[in-house]
Amino acid sequence: MNIRLTALTTAILLALTACGSSNDDSPTTPEPQKSTFSLGVSDAPITGLKQVNVVFDRITLKSQGGEEYSFATVDSNDSTKPQMVNLLDYTGDDIFSLLDDEDVPAGEYSWIRADVVNGDTNDLATTSHVVYEDGSIAPLVVKRKGNDGVGEIQLDGFTLNQTDNEFVLEFDLKKSLVDPQNSEEIFLKPRGVRLENLSESQDIEGTVSDALIANCETDNIALAAEDGSFGHAVYLYSSDVAAPLDNYEVNEDETPADAPLATANVVFDSDDNQYEFELAFITPGDYQLAYTCAAHIDDAELQDEVFTLYQVKPVTVTASDDLDVTFTISQ
Repeated sequence: MNIRLTALTTAILLALTACGSSNDDSPTTPEPQKSTFSLGVSDAPITGLKQVNVVFDRITLKSQGGEEYSFATVDSNDSTKPQMVNLLDYTGDDIFSLLDDEDVPAGEYSWIRADVVNGDTNDLATTSHVVYEDGSIAPLVVKRKGNDGVGEIQLDGFTLNQTDNEFVLEFDLKKSLVDPQNSEEIFLKPRGVRLENLSESQDIEGTVSDALIANCETDNIALAAEDGSFGHAVYLYSSDVAAPLDNYEVNEDETPADAPLATANVVFDSDDNQYEFELAFITPGDYQLAYTCAAHIDDAELQDEVFTLYQVKPVTVTASDDLDVTFTISQ
């Protein structure tokens, strides 16, 4: 009798234990891993302008799961106003911070979008605009569907790690600013904007010798501007481009594969007494770097058949090291 009761009791206990185990092992949705996201802006400058004022209103991130995370970008001195940034104050590797350590889930993201307050001739003081060297002002506009005074710069595909993530929107103004005929507005096109992870990018810095600059101007005298000046710049191309040029087929919807990835002006540094350039936020890899004195005739909208590159050389950017490059007569 005692044996039978013991067996029955054991069976009941096992059954209850099994039921309890089933409840404990029920699947639960794991909490997403958190990370922080910081975003700044910088630019590769353009000649002929002394201010490029972009008014950033909001930054939105969309995860591959479809969730959106949106952050207002407000003036640090007046939280009722969106943030205006003169991009020409932040050239090379100088950065203006738009967002700082915002909490977002780690993982893969489909896109990031910057909402820009488009220029308004009736209110240029608080909307996007450019200022020319002579002091004249023109509205700066980013196109998008609709007509509500807000433009969009949207870039695809990036990853946020389970760490502090620091990114920069790099504006290559030589590629993105367009001055259309018969219009009082200047257009800012997203094709000249890159999103770069600061922890995964390096700088390319370098010099161009006086002799090479003189030779380039002599050999291209027919391309000189009306005042006899030249536009000195360097262009960065993928190593896959067979013949780097700037006469690629222009496409409104996307940047052509053979287009330059980044550009930088060559400027004279009176302290160092030499011509210098800097390309910031470049992902490690193999590239081709080219010097030209014909940048003044480069039109971002047209095929420039007479545009020439004077010297092209292969370069490799490695992780954790900035690259120094010298353009001289003898390669």
